[in-house]
Amino acid sequence: MNDQLSDVVALTQEMVRTPSFSGNESAMAKLVAGYMQESGFTDIKTDINGSVLGLIGPADADIALLFDGHMDVVPVIGDWKFDPFGGAIVDGRLYGRGSTDMKGGIAAAICGVAAAARTGRLKKRIAVSASVLEEVIEGYALSTVLQHCKPQAVVICEPSRLKIKVAQKGRMEILLTLHGKPAHAASPEYGVNPLAAAARALLALEKIELPSDDVVGQALLVPTDIVSAPYPSISMIPLSATIRFDRRTLSGESEHDILAAISACLNQEGIRDFQLKVTNDAVHTFTGETGHPARFLPGWKLPDDAPLLTNTMRAVVAAGVEPHIGYWGFCTNGSESAGRQAIPTIGIGPGCEEDAHTIDESVALEQLEKAREIYRHLSLLAGAEG
Repeated sequence: MNDQLSDVVALTQEMVRTPSFSGNESAMAKLVAGYMQESGFTDIKTDINGSVLGLIGPADADIALLFDGHMDVVPVIGDWKFDPFGGAIVDGRLYGRGSTDMKGGIAAAICGVAAAARTGRLKKRIAVSASVLEEVIEGYALSTVLQHCKPQAVVICEPSRLKIKVAQKGRMEILLTLHGKPAHAASPEYGVNPLAAAARALLALEKIELPSDDVVGQALLVPTDIVSAPYPSISMIPLSATIRFDRRTLSGESEHDILAAISACLNQEGIRDFQLKVTNDAVHTFTGETGHPARFLPGWKLPDDAPLLTNTMRAVVAAGVEPHIGYWGFCTNGSESAGRQAIPTIGIGPGCEEDAHTIDESVALEQLEKAREIYRHLSLLAGAEG
């Protein structure tokens, strides 16, 4: 590492220079585990999926906090001015794929937690997880991490401009298949065209009543593609048509209730011969594991009186940052920690959400260093409590 850079900037730079596309995070996992060991983490595991978990603090103490970030990055597309894996530093910003989303957050967590431990004031353990495949499906890898680690609270280190995120919309991938009866396109009266039913379904579902939340706003139901079977269906009325929907969910919504509401809406419009299904496409880890997780990722919301929120506010102020509270409209691993497992969860991380997945992705060095300090203070506040 470059000794002239701060620890968090140098580590982020080294991470950016280590490509780690989803399903190919092995080199990044090795880097994270090695740096954790150098930084004093005493219990470091790479789990069955390849996610890395490191703990620091008194050996037999409870785990006060888990800081979580994902190692995988999205593909590099378009024409970049900067080498996407170069880690160039220009005008106070570090450029490269994953700099914002979200290697900077992982680096800040490792460095901040290690700095807190060096004070000798931790009475509880602090954990950092660097998980795989989050860009493919949120929460799947963290669920395995949480089998080895039972924290009292979780911090999601996704980019937030260092704003405190107290809630998040979840997401659900739904397939609506409408069945028809094949016939020659020259004699459509002998068939039943599922595309006509699909058109009616789209119009009906545009008007479906969706719930709203006072923090994250309106739930969403967005059609994202439609495919006939067979495809292409040349000179023939297809057997079926399937519409894919992206449903942005709110805290407390269940899979059953969401599907029941869609079904009721379709039935009310006289649409009968259909099937609703939550997708469960296969995912593959670099360790050779294969899973078929259902794409129902719950939303979550942290109560206003949660001690985790109080401590995070104090940590932000102690780091010299003005506290602002908001929410994420996108999905994170918090769907697992808070949405499924009801572990108090909060979000805060370096970088801007809008810089994620972009050409010439970058993160401000100041945000990296402030995040490190926020995580250090938060570790001390939670881990020094008797």
